[in-house]
Amino acid sequence: MTRSVTESSEHREQIKEIVMNLHKSFVEDDYKGWDLYDALLSKYYKKGSIFDSFYPRYIWTQVNKRAPINLRPLMRVPKSLNPKGLSLILRGYCKLYGLTQDQTFLDSASSVYKLIVSLRSESDYYCWGNNFDYQARNGFHPAFTPNAITTSFVANSIVDYYLITKDQEVIRILESIRSYYLETMLLFSDERGAAFRYYKENTPITYNSSAKSTETLALINAIIPDSQTSEIIKMSYSFLLKSQNDDGSWYYSSGKQGQWIDNFHTGYVLVALKHIREMLYLDFGQDEIDKGLTYHLCHHYTKDHLPRYYTGSLYPIDTHCFAQSIITLSEFSDFARAGKMAESSIKHMYNFEERFFIYSIRKHYTVRTNLLRWCNAYMFYALSLYLSLNTNQLVGRECLDG
Repeated sequence: MTRSVTESSEHREQIKEIVMNLHKSFVEDDYKGWDLYDALLSKYYKKGSIFDSFYPRYIWTQVNKRAPINLRPLMRVPKSLNPKGLSLILRGYCKLYGLTQDQTFLDSASSVYKLIVSLRSESDYYCWGNNFDYQARNGFHPAFTPNAITTSFVANSIVDYYLITKDQEVIRILESIRSYYLETMLLFSDERGAAFRYYKENTPITYNSSAKSTETLALINAIIPDSQTSEIIKMSYSFLLKSQNDDGSWYYSSGKQGQWIDNFHTGYVLVALKHIREMLYLDFGQDEIDKGLTYHLCHHYTKDHLPRYYTGSLYPIDTHCFAQSIITLSEFSDFARAGKMAESSIKHMYNFEERFFIYSIRKHYTVRTNLLRWCNAYMFYALSLYLSLNTNQLVGRECLDG
């Protein structure tokens, strides 16, 4: 059913107001914020202490992540600058400037761009990682260890910034990022196709990370063409298509512990494949993308416009999933459903009094923490993209709400 012009206008004005509130909060905090996994920034965590081993680090991180109240002030975890969070804000500013031509957004974009460049990892290349020590189940990553995903988000935001400013200094940075992926992160390039690592030491293929890496190379290649890079992009694109499951899904990774499917990583893959195909004018892969999108729409959303976190599991209802859902649906021009997801995210996740999106609704409790990278920077970009791309088209597919 098509919404009336009045309803659509009110909806759009509400989104604009929330986007501006987020912008104001970013500026007030100097673009610093808390993160889902920032527990090891705590003043109580000391390297070399009895807490500096796998179990204390992991438990400390998970308690900080899952607690129904924000423990970070008590644990003396400071707000900090995160490269991925900043990149999402930069992309949002670029979309808003393109939409409004308001110099405020371009000035803000320039400020955030400079912060991002200042946070590059120590490397021969321009690359980025999280600004905190992170203890995962499968390994420990010191602060600013570069990885493919963080670098991809940053690089894509820098591309957006370049397309507006045409700053020639950015070209040098983009060339260095391309070298980072091709010379450090390329796992293989042979008769199987091509794939990229998540971290330099990784060998299992994280499909969404490889897709994002390839998307970034395609974006850079559109600005700085290189025939060898084009071939590797095509090989990686083909490998991702061949790695699709028979039902249209992609596992998180090729490793034994990665045989699961979720909402937002599926969105990463789908949007990346769409962009790669368009930027390289490829004449194959559309059927696989359509099949993947149908799977995503049938398995990762409820009839009342809530994003399922995993295939077959609603909880946790997560702002991160809402944001990527709005991005995915907007990129595929399903603005009617993207709008419904935006409305639902505001209804369920937005704190109107304090003007931020909360982290998650779990089965038995709610985590109302204000997280920058995971939630509010992501929603800022998602809503800005929706406003930018939405031309009141209403398109859809069969089997959308499962």
